[in-house]
Amino acid sequence: MSTKTHTAIATTGKGIFDAIEVPTETPGRGEILLKTEYSSMIALDTYRTDLGFAVEEYPLVLGFNASGTVHEVGPEVNGLVAGDRVAAFAYQGSRSKSMQQYTILSETTCAKIPDSLPLDAAATIPDNFVTAFWSLFDQLKLTFPSSVPKNGTTVPSPPSADAAILIYGAGATSGQYAIQLLKLAGYKNILATASSKHHIHLRNLGATHAFDYSSPSLIQDIEAAASGKVPLIMDCVTAEGTLAVTSKVISSNGTVALLLPIKQGNKLAGGAGAELAMELADDRNPFPRSVKVLGVKTFTYQTNKYLKENLMPKILPDLLAEGNIEPNRVRLLDSRRKSLKDRVQDGMELLRENRVSGEKVVVKIDPIRAEEGSI
Repeated sequence: MSTKTHTAIATTGKGIFDAIEVPTETPGRGEILLKTEYSSMIALDTYRTDLGFAVEEYPLVLGFNASGTVHEVGPEVNGLVAGDRVAAFAYQGSRSKSMQQYTILSETTCAKIPDSLPLDAAATIPDNFVTAFWSLFDQLKLTFPSSVPKNGTTVPSPPSADAAILIYGAGATSGQYAIQLLKLAGYKNILATASSKHHIHLRNLGATHAFDYSSPSLIQDIEAAASGKVPLIMDCVTAEGTLAVTSKVISSNGTVALLLPIKQGNKLAGGAGAELAMELADDRNPFPRSVKVLGVKTFTYQTNKYLKENLMPKILPDLLAEGNIEPNRVRLLDSRRKSLKDRVQDGMELLRENRVSGEKVVVKIDPIRAEEGSI
């Protein structure tokens, strides 16, 4: 009896990735089988491919965000049925990764999406939405409303609603979700650093102030808007250059959340020569000892039982249904003149060379290859 297989894109060795065939599994308890339509790419895909970063064994399927339709549900799946359109945070190992035609996913990592939301846009949401929510409302201990705000309604002001909160690297996709979530939660002094070309968009999302990170007066401008030092910072880039700035504006008893890993230089780029670290070494720590420095590991968010059961299955669908969350802008790679592998290669190059800003690279999952006569 033959085993069903499907195509996946995987790193098969350090510096190597390829199209491979993998078994098409049957979903187990609490799982679904998703027919993947789109997968978005993130810098971590390049780190794993180029550096072997956090790779325990090869081959390792790529892709951390999936969108598509539920093909089959396993036992004890209560919130989804075959045919539902979903977005999913695809981080739980190769069988659950998104750069493949079918993927096995825990129901807790999936969000049913409204019919009005295109699937390519839906693929931009899960990882950075979860990262932003986890960073702000678990790690930084801010307050999110107990029920999703309805359009046109206001929420009670949270504690310290007027305190300055700095989102450094807010043009990054995680920063865009952080700004939207802070605004929804009722925070009123949201500071954002980004390239000036993103400022209008960030203000439209809810940023109170936007600063060009290349400005020579950046530190003074941030402190003027904050009326002093900043008590809370979320660093969406977490590179040596960004830490040098945030360490100058953080208050002496403040807290900074660093989205790991820590990179060389001042950018998100990976590549073969990059250095990454999951901890801030003492000899590279520019922050005063009194500052609380948190390394954010998004993949651990389900250790919070409430978020495991609610963040993707309930909170995100409600936010999307109310129109409260705007997806990232899409850089779509869908040319049928290229194979799926070649489209992923194009995405890798965009990420390695820092040619993506304020957008998410989204790949159409399509087995058709150029040599098969596609157009």
